[in-house]
Amino acid sequence: MGFGNFKTVQEVADKFNLETKSDFFMGTLPFDIPEYEGERLKKRLIDPLSFLSEESICESIIRPILDIFDDHYKNFRVWSHVTYNVDPANNLSGRPDFLIAPTTNIEGRMATPPLCVIEAKKQDWDDAWAQAVAEMYAASTQGACTCYAAVTSGDLWQFGMFDKKSKVFIKDKEKPSIMDKPPLTSNLQKVFDLLNWIFNEASNVVIEV
Repeated sequence: MGFGNFKTVQEVADKFNLETKSDFFMGTLPFDIPEYEGERLKKRLIDPLSFLSEESICESIIRPILDIFDDHYKNFRVWSHVTYNVDPANNLSGRPDFLIAPTTNIEGRMATPPLCVIEAKKQDWDDAWAQAVAEMYAASTQGACTCYAAVTSGDLWQFGMFDKKSKVFIKDKEKPSIMDKPPLTSNLQKVFDLLNWIFNEASNVVIEV
């Protein structure tokens, strides 16, 4: 249903007349991982139970990482599995995994999200990226001039960007893995520095009303 009806990026691109590219665009921004949170994450990353199911990956790995940035970026909240209905007739609706957005002046209401985070369920990257592009495009129709996305298995992370004016989606070629090779601390730090960069970029996105 909704965003999940799209199964490939090309399907989304064809429907909304978007251009797709693959390139390097991500930067890094150093982030000091709180010591306690970092140690707790490392324990979870080496615990097989954390990867036992889609739900456990989402709640044991992805959500705790995003919560650290939720604390750091005071203008943002992490909206988990909330209804996001923009244009149901065109499948731009549903309950995304995570949307990163400010609150509105009305308590409990989400503003336009410039960043979405999707779990690559069952390692289906095509399906996850299709949903991510659909969610970014939906946010662009609500005024976000640029939208960002992260798609992750909990271990492997990929990043994308959509520009409203040019209608171009770019998927970054870099695919960092937390568990790729030791030391785990260095890999985790790299992912946090990338996420910090993309959170910072998202926090500067202009929302045209």
